[in-house]
Amino acid sequence: MNKLLIIFLILGFNTFKPEAIRSLALSYQTRGVQKHLFISADSTIITINAEKHAYKTKANQWKKILKTLEKVKLSSISRLKRPSTKSYYDGAMIAQLNIQTTKKTYESINFDHNNPPSLLVKPINAMKATLAKTELKGSF
Repeated sequence: MNKLLIIFLILGFNTFKPEAIRSLALSYQTRGVQKHLFISADSTIITINAEKHAYKTKANQWKKILKTLEKVKLSSISRLKRPSTKSYYDGAMIAQLNIQTTKKTYESINFDHNNPPSLLVKPINAMKATLAKTELKGSF
């Protein structure tokens, strides 16, 4: 009986681990332009119209990004309200944020690239800040 209890406790605790964020991906697109910013704990990859640039993600940058997501309920990002609709008529690029965790991928609503929902402003700005000392800093 004790062995069963120990096995149950070990398996039970392992199944209730909190979701850990593995990566984030920010994409912008419009006719003729596609931009993609992928960030994980160890790498940052920027793709602009199929041209890729890769960098190492610094630990402090990754921690800053994760900190901005602490109060974000990931399951709600697909239901946020769009603050503007300029992308409907090519007044802005269509943007989307995807967050990959150990359990699933969360996708935000589509939004105008220069006007994300208020809950996503800090995470997106933290993502863009990883490009500050690269030749692509103004690309996003």
